[in-house]
Amino acid sequence: MNKKTKAVLSLSSAMLVCLALSGCDNSNSNQPSNSGSSNTSTTTTSTSTSSTSSPGAGKTVIIGYVDWPEDVATSYLWQNLLQSKGYKVEMKMLDAGPLFAGLSEGGLNVFFDTWLPTTHAVYMKKYGANLTDLGKWYEGTTNEGFVVPQYVTNVNTIQQLKANASEFGNQIVGIDAGAGEMGLAAKAIKVYGLPMKLIASSSPAMVAALEKAYAAKKPIVVTLWSPNWVFSKYKLKYVTDPKLIFGASGWIQTEANKAWAAKNPTVSGWIQNFKLTPDQLGALEEDINSSSTPAEGVSTWLSNSANEAAAMSWLK
Repeated sequence: MNKKTKAVLSLSSAMLVCLALSGCDNSNSNQPSNSGSSNTSTTTTSTSTSSTSSPGAGKTVIIGYVDWPEDVATSYLWQNLLQSKGYKVEMKMLDAGPLFAGLSEGGLNVFFDTWLPTTHAVYMKKYGANLTDLGKWYEGTTNEGFVVPQYVTNVNTIQQLKANASEFGNQIVGIDAGAGEMGLAAKAIKVYGLPMKLIASSSPAMVAALEKAYAAKKPIVVTLWSPNWVFSKYKLKYVTDPKLIFGASGWIQTEANKAWAAKNPTVSGWIQNFKLTPDQLGALEEDINSSSTPAEGVSTWLSNSANEAAAMSWLK
């Protein structure tokens, strides 16, 4: 949930990175929210002693993630797999800007949700020299843009959205302000001359607003991306983007801190083996959505023998 262009971090943002990445062992243990909570910084530390073969004994992996469905799903999946190999795993939930900065500086080890070639291009240009590409894991294509429910029959094109902006209260419901998709959305509003205001919130808050409007069959336009479980649950459609402000279809890849990856070839190799089909990712997201915690949802997904076999094939 790829399927997001960013501004250069200000000094205050840099300070946020320092604060967000400090005190790993003193942070409260929390889970990503399925409601409209703010996506700032959350640290969860977990260990496992279930493995009889523990190549990770005494080692820690720090996974940085954003509260986007596909990132929560893949990050907690890898928490489970690494724990099974004896690793201590720290989960740090951050906004995208501080996350890329932390990954570059070494406070984070790995991030599973880099969207290219458009969404995270600015971050990769700024921090890419200190990062290592561990491979494209999603075996589908990504898309993003303005999305409306299919029952909004009079809006299919960006021109129609512009002409009917008042039906949506002249606003577009977005996600966290630091997301690449929000930068693209702001650019699209300017380029297309939309008389609309972009409302920053969070991924869960955006989904909550969409669900509320959908239940009442009211017009709403949101920033969305696919893969994302909401496209399976609700009948939605992208508003056409003829100038490709949001970019053409792309991919999702894993980025790791370069120095960390060089020192941890075993884990890096496992992650390079990682692949999920659209159906596998969709099922994983659904299991997480129907569970009380992401970790519980991952366990449910892995209880399927085919999914377990796929996961074990990555750890070779």
